[in-house]
Amino acid sequence: MRERLLHGGAFWAWRVGAALAQRLPPWISYPAAVAGGEIAYVLWIRRRRIAKANFSVVLDRPTHDREVARVARRSFRNFAKYVVEIMRFPRLELEDLQRIVTVDPRSLAHVRAAREHGRGLIFVSMHFGNFEIGGARIADEMPLNVIGDELENQRLMDLLVSNRAHKNVKLVPPEGAIRQVLRALRRNEMVGLMMDLGPRAHELDNVEATFFGERTKFPTIAANLARVSGAPIVVAAVMRKRDNTFRGVALAPIFVERTKQTAHDVQRTTQTIVHGLEQLVRGDPDQWYIFRPMWSRPEGARS
Repeated sequence: MRERLLHGGAFWAWRVGAALAQRLPPWISYPAAVAGGEIAYVLWIRRRRIAKANFSVVLDRPTHDREVARVARRSFRNFAKYVVEIMRFPRLELEDLQRIVTVDPRSLAHVRAAREHGRGLIFVSMHFGNFEIGGARIADEMPLNVIGDELENQRLMDLLVSNRAHKNVKLVPPEGAIRQVLRALRRNEMVGLMMDLGPRAHELDNVEATFFGERTKFPTIAANLARVSGAPIVVAAVMRKRDNTFRGVALAPIFVERTKQTAHDVQRTTQTIVHGLEQLVRGDPDQWYIFRPMWSRPEGARS
């Protein structure tokens, strides 16, 4: 009974918040989001400590360093903006997405070169910038299938899935996901995967890769899918600009060279993916929403 009430409360809180976000002008909603991010940074003590520990590795500074705290604080602010934007998501039309998200010509060329192979396309990214809006922007040209965890709150999950479906984005539950995404790749569609799973990666098939000079675990699903299907991998992100519009960035396609040494193929491909992700984070670390430990050292921190 208590769980049902909590889930119902969360569902209606989201609906009310979304109604406000969709009606308030940006000059009100964004400052409100920043204020909410500041409050979360102060009160969400455990997540603040984890974020600072992660950013200490990214910046190669101790956790008590002022720059680490500044980046962590801005990450909370940017995450709050992202939540507001997801609440607005159902109201966005294709014209809005094209106006909000620009893709530079080089990145567009990378995506088109990958598509020309006709074996689908595997997008890999992180919880960075606004990956939801970016996915919807590119899904207009090619259907996008995203493997994602299901929420315990089924009503809220159904609502979020419905919002994505209207933007040509299909959320694929983990159970039975491999078969579904392989079929999607055979239809020359896109598959989207998140790589920054932290402890969650330990529950999946994983390998260790070097990320910002430290070894940590990453899921191998992208490398395995590419190896089996022949689909190229594109490391991509959608970065927030100062005016709260976005710039889509896609790196050059990664093709898996299939040999008789499966483990070596998967390790090498995953490390190549991770190098690309590091390149994207390094330029704008405060756009990474990493509130779970990414490294296995005590809270990932550097001394």
